[in-house]
Amino acid sequence: MAVSKTPRKKSVTADLEEEKPATKPRATPAKKTAAKKPEAIETKTKASAKAPAKAPAKARVPKAPKAALPAEVAATLPEIPAPVAPPAPPKPTAKPEVTPLAQAILTAICEGRAVEFIFADADANAPRTFEPRHLTFDGLSQAWYAWGWDRRYNAERHHRVDLLAEVNPVEGLGRAAQGPYAEGTPGNLIGGWLGGEPIPVKASLLKQWVFAVKQAPPAFPDFKLEDQGDGQALVTFTATDLRAIARWAMQFGDGIQVLEPARLVDRIKQVGAVWAGRDRQPSPSPASKPAPRSEPAPEPRRHEARPPREARPEREHRPEREHRPEREREEGPKGKPPKVETIRFDRL
Repeated sequence: MAVSKTPRKKSVTADLEEEKPATKPRATPAKKTAAKKPEAIETKTKASAKAPAKAPAKARVPKAPKAALPAEVAATLPEIPAPVAPPAPPKPTAKPEVTPLAQAILTAICEGRAVEFIFADADANAPRTFEPRHLTFDGLSQAWYAWGWDRRYNAERHHRVDLLAEVNPVEGLGRAAQGPYAEGTPGNLIGGWLGGEPIPVKASLLKQWVFAVKQAPPAFPDFKLEDQGDGQALVTFTATDLRAIARWAMQFGDGIQVLEPARLVDRIKQVGAVWAGRDRQPSPSPASKPAPRSEPAPEPRRHEARPPREARPEREHRPEREHRPEREREEGPKGKPPKVETIRFDRL
């Protein structure tokens, strides 16, 4: 007997397994390197250096509204003040030009000569001989100034150069020259600085003025400044005019102590007394009052014991006045009685 073999049916799951492709094995990720290569770092730095810097972001300007506000609403709003423009930078001033008059004064200073000043307003300022010492240009007034000894007033003066009409050189000593003077003395130093009786001066200058005096030109001939302890300095020089010396010393106030001469100290004291509102001459001292006499102190009173009231002597009995009636009192004479003149009649 023949047995027929039937084919075995495949399951659905088996078919699906056959159709699925084979899965690939997962690749393991490569480990990260701990440090980058130096070549890569160099290339990045070069690239960053070549890249241009970014421009700063511009501030946004708010746009104006398209529609304007109505007139009623705009009238209620406060007014916005207009922006104030920054002040204009100062214009550079022109270089000062040395005028012919200033040049003539400068030449006289270098050659040691005095000059004659003739002013443009001759009625207000008469001609005079002037000994120039300094020629300066002032930045505030933008003008030249000459400082020196004015022989017209025998004092130190400043003169503005642009007020002059002529500056003429003076040959020799010129007028109003005070002597005696040493031979060879320049003509612009024979006024209050040299010529006449010499006055040696010695003073101690405090430290707040030492540097300023060192930087300034010497005020008098043979001017010396010797440093001392505590920042002070000893000033010595020689001049001939006591007023000029006193003015120079008083400009320092309490920053100077005059040591010599004694008459300079006295003059500064006199001027200081006038500044303080007192008389020049010291007022006489008030007469001293006599000392009170020392009198012995009074002895204290001794309180005596009063006798008892009964033991007191009785007062004497005074007789009572007679009482006059009130009418008599009123009719009585109040003053002296009037005089009565008696007239006699003789027989006819």
